Amino acid sequence: MSSAINKIALLNGMRALGFSLIWPYIGLILYKLGLPFWLIGIYYSAQMLVNIISQVIGGVLTDIMGRVKLMLIGNIGSSLVLMLTYLLIKFNVVVVMILLLAQSLFNSMFAVASSTIVGDVEKGLGNLIRAYSRIRVGANAGWALGPLISGYVMYYLGYGYVFLITALIALASTPLILMLRGLERRVVSFRLIRVNAPFALFLIPTMLLFSTMGLLGFALTTYYNVVKHIEISDIGLVYALNGFMVVALQDKVGGFLSRRDIRYWLVYGSLIYYISYSVIFVISNIYEALLDIALVTTGEIIVSPIVQAIAMNMAESDKRGQYMGVFGLVSNIGRTMGSIMSSEAMQYMINKPLLLWQSLSSPALVASLIYLSLFRINRRLINVTRQLH
Repeated sequence: MSSAINKIALLNGMRALGFSLIWPYIGLILYKLGLPFWLIGIYYSAQMLVNIISQVIGGVLTDIMGRVKLMLIGNIGSSLVLMLTYLLIKFNVVVVMILLLAQSLFNSMFAVASSTIVGDVEKGLGNLIRAYSRIRVGANAGWALGPLISGYVMYYLGYGYVFLITALIALASTPLILMLRGLERRVVSFRLIRVNAPFALFLIPTMLLFSTMGLLGFALTTYYNVVKHIEISDIGLVYALNGFMVVALQDKVGGFLSRRDIRYWLVYGSLIYYISYSVIFVISNIYEALLDIALVTTGEIIVSPIVQAIAMNMAESDKRGQYMGVFGLVSNIGRTMGSIMSSEAMQYMINKPLLLWQSLSSPALVASLIYLSLFRINRRLINVTRQLH
């Protein structure tokens, strides 16, 4: 693996350490600050709109301005907004919502540029799978610790301090971004975004899959805390196990997948996601929650590098930023749909856990069936996924 990929992995690990302090708990924090479930659903709907704008704009700016410049803008901008959130959290919860949406805009721009720069360094589907797996190891090293730390910070110090700590950690990662200046690449001309047909088809089940992946956050945290009365500090252990499993296994699994027919493994991983979330209704304590998150993480380790690598491999070389912007847009819409669906479903099915988790997990099942159909009927998509080296 190239030193550039290791640097990107280190950068993502440091930022993940910061942002994982707040990301799984944002919906719960807003709920604890007094927002009802329906208004939290509106917040996630607004976040989806922000993500649509930021992913499209970020994809275009990544190609025009350059990857590193946009990463700097996204990182510093999100840090400053989070500092302001810390200062104003006791002022008004609606102001906090607006600031968190602004933070999402800057963070999404960073994510597009960070994902695109990988395609500048590595070529070929197999190499991309290994590269994205390595970067996920770095990110999840931070993810493993962040929610665990923030659970105790919120319990003993209050919600506001997690925003301050996240902002400071993100700012401290700025020198790592500057180390990537030698990889800078940009396209000086602008063309309207127009993705190829296989890419567009691939995004349909991918959006559904990401809606189930998006349950790892607001839905899981709120259900365990509000319904099962598991302490926030204990819920941090769930996210810690998720992160540690990725750190320990992702590189090995990525290497294994790069030598296999990933079409079927994408289907297998989607089915694992469906099963792991559909059985949450039987969970009653933290120990059972830890067992289930191990199964969730298995699905994550399989599908996450595959979908990123396929998307990047289908992108035209001079429009990688725009393609990854569209991919990021779709994945963020999917994740946000998961949060919106869960906030709405909890209003009506909070006391019907079997129905609740079957409805929330079913998009992953549908995605697996669509993937299977697409890989069989679309010859160009089949050829793309066979390009392992």
